[in-house]
Amino acid sequence: DEIILTSADYARQKFWFYFFAGSGAGGIGIAQLPTMFSDAAAARATAELSGSTTRGGATLDAGPLVGIYYDAEISMEDVADAIAKAPSAEFISSRSESLNYMASRGYIERGDFAKEMEVKGCNALASCVVYDAISQGKGGVVSPVVYEDKLEAYRSGIGNGVGGDVVASSFVGDLNGFLAVKVGAFFGLVFCLFIDFAFIANAGIEGWLK
Repeated sequence: DEIILTSADYARQKFWFYFFAGSGAGGIGIAQLPTMFSDAAAARATAELSGSTTRGGATLDAGPLVGIYYDAEISMEDVADAIAKAPSAEFISSRSESLNYMASRGYIERGDFAKEMEVKGCNALASCVVYDAISQGKGGVVSPVVYEDKLEAYRSGIGNGVGGDVVASSFVGDLNGFLAVKVGAFFGLVFCLFIDFAFIANAGIEGWLK
């Protein structure tokens, strides 16, 4: 005999499809949310545990996203110090201990950069902020050409900076570009998760509550 499915039956089938498909994707998405802020959290933890010194002074004023993402006050003097002391791409690459293939090709990996900055006595969180600005959210490695060009712009642009010309405006712009990518990705993922669970909820309502 032919089985005739009602609209409720179709809705229930959709519910179970969305539930199993959406649960897997949603679980992966939810697991990714904390990792978007992991680098900033790791830098804060490193600064606290190592007793990373700070020069103090005025706080970096680069917009509201800085406080949202890093959840800490960042000394403008620490950032200026990190920019001034950052080694060349060639130097970092020559001392790299990373197993990353791109690092072996001369690219600057975050861990290698942080290690050299620590040797130079720079504040860990400020070093993280400088690397973030240089990378602009494009991954954990930076082209040596981009790295050198960005540092040159940050160092030569002091006369057009903010807060008493301590930090170049080009640095502030790049940092906000990085933060826009991070925060945009976060809210984009949250929106996708909302749509995913909305499909599941709607199918469940149509299948059992209508």
